[in-house]
Amino acid sequence: MTKFKPVKHASTEAPQKPVSLRIPLARLNQQFLGPYRLSFLICLTGLLIQSLLILPVPLLQGRILDLLLPFAEAAEQGRPPIDVSSQLIQSIATGLALIVACQLLRTSLSWAVSNTMGRISQEVVVQLRSALHQKLMRLPMAYFDAQQTGRLMARVTSDVGSILSFVNSGLLQLVNDLILALGIAALLFWLQWRLALIAMVVMPLYLLNQMVFSGKIRQLSLSIRSQVSSIYALLSERVSAVRVVRGCAQEAEELAQLDKRIDHHRELSWKNTRTSALLSLLATLITGLGTLGVLIGGILLIGQNRLTMGELLAFYSLIGQLYGPIVRLTQFQATAQSTSVSIERLCEVLDEPETLSDSPDAKPLITPQGAISLENVHFRYQPDGPEVITSLTLNIKPGTMLGIIGPSGAGKTTLLALIARLYDIVPPTSQGEVRFDGHNIRHWLLADLRKHIALVPQQALLFEGTILTNLTYACPDASEPEIKAALEITDLQTTINHLPNGLQTSVSERGMTLSGGQRQRLALARSIIAKPAVLLLDDCTSALDAETESRIQESLAHNLPGRTSVVVSQKCSSVRQADLIIVLDKGKIIEQGTHTELVGLGGWYSATFKAQTTALIDKIYDEAA
Repeated sequence: MTKFKPVKHASTEAPQKPVSLRIPLARLNQQFLGPYRLSFLICLTGLLIQSLLILPVPLLQGRILDLLLPFAEAAEQGRPPIDVSSQLIQSIATGLALIVACQLLRTSLSWAVSNTMGRISQEVVVQLRSALHQKLMRLPMAYFDAQQTGRLMARVTSDVGSILSFVNSGLLQLVNDLILALGIAALLFWLQWRLALIAMVVMPLYLLNQMVFSGKIRQLSLSIRSQVSSIYALLSERVSAVRVVRGCAQEAEELAQLDKRIDHHRELSWKNTRTSALLSLLATLITGLGTLGVLIGGILLIGQNRLTMGELLAFYSLIGQLYGPIVRLTQFQATAQSTSVSIERLCEVLDEPETLSDSPDAKPLITPQGAISLENVHFRYQPDGPEVITSLTLNIKPGTMLGIIGPSGAGKTTLLALIARLYDIVPPTSQGEVRFDGHNIRHWLLADLRKHIALVPQQALLFEGTILTNLTYACPDASEPEIKAALEITDLQTTINHLPNGLQTSVSERGMTLSGGQRQRLALARSIIAKPAVLLLDDCTSALDAETESRIQESLAHNLPGRTSVVVSQKCSSVRQADLIIVLDKGKIIEQGTHTELVGLGGWYSATFKAQTTALIDKIYDEAA
């Protein structure tokens, strides 16, 4: 059986070029933040008011200090106490009341902004995850052939979580800090331009510090995200294959491999932490230099009677408010770069071309007849890969049964995938035409086509829930008689009756609580309930014994007359009742005819039928002996 081959190695991700943070943020704003711009503006206004309420506090404190300083000087010099006027008491009381009012108002605004931003960030993440889910449902099978499930899950969980944190607490803080720094700088120049110039001397050092570390932090963020995807990919693959791991006694080796990837992630995270800490350390040292320069300059200006102690206190406090946002901006660098990487990785998925989509002139498929034809089809999975289907021309009349048989790797599964339009016939990887009811398969709406063509794979996939929810997955409004009929056709009714909870019996993830044969029959019953015009059976009874398989085939032929069916199998017994049987080898039809005709040809089918019949007779003889 031909397997779907990946376009690139599944364990690697394409290298990403460094991109400015502005570009990912613009993309996030354009696609997901647009509906919340008014709310963002309100929150930003509240955050700015909250920040601006900090500014009067140092000025009020300085004013109160200047009012109280004469009393302290008189007491220190032993002079008689200065009379306290009612106007002085009123000024101090007013200053203290304003300080308290500013703090209370800041606290209220902080709560309101945090509450609103929390709600907005959750809504944005819901939209983002919904967009990713819808995109993944529309992407062609070739995309999933090239991707590991774990890596996709890392993007939906870890990367989206990074964006949630950024939108919730980082985005507005970034804008707020930028505006606040400019406002404080203007206020400092208004208070004392000489000291303001001293404070601004260290600003280029902040910029240089950020430039030195920016590239390294971004590269580490890329490596960390890639390593997280690698861990997700390994866990997803190994957990789904836990039976194989235990069957081969490879638990220790798998744990060692996982530990190796976790250790690598820890090393990268530690490097990122050290780099961010060094960035913050240098920013703090620059802050100390600027503060020391302001203090020295302020003392000199006081000596020249150009500055009061209260004004120096206010200026010194404002310097802390100026350097604080700048230091936060440098500390924010690591978070911003990590978020930038996450946005880019998600945009890679959202920007993936949807090669498998409805044509602009696609028509609804209302009353399908079930006629299928392939005209000179050539198909390969990769432009530089081998042809899986070669010069294949085939006509399947409505209501007939086609059997497809051939050696492993002959292209049988690929042929079914082309009929179900899981892959498109488009250059340069393919040519020819697949027709349904006389029209190119792309003439019909994809949703209608999928509704009327049911593909039952060999590996039956079930979902967590109950037997009933799995049976009605494609047709939720199926009636009880329809469900019962499908169970009878697939020889499942007796099995269901013996279960304690019947149709309400729980089914675990991937249906692992059921046997392989039960899973295959349940998947077949699910497709029958959907009432498709075409039923594609990809060796979906391989786990059944010959007697059960024979009963199901007879029941299908008897109960589903007029339905086109294509049966792929490795066993001649599974296709011998077909109206037409084709033998595929290396993507080509090497034999075709009825069972009797092919046996009489003495070719591949005849030899295979004789070998399988002999093996069955030997098995019966051995069991009897």
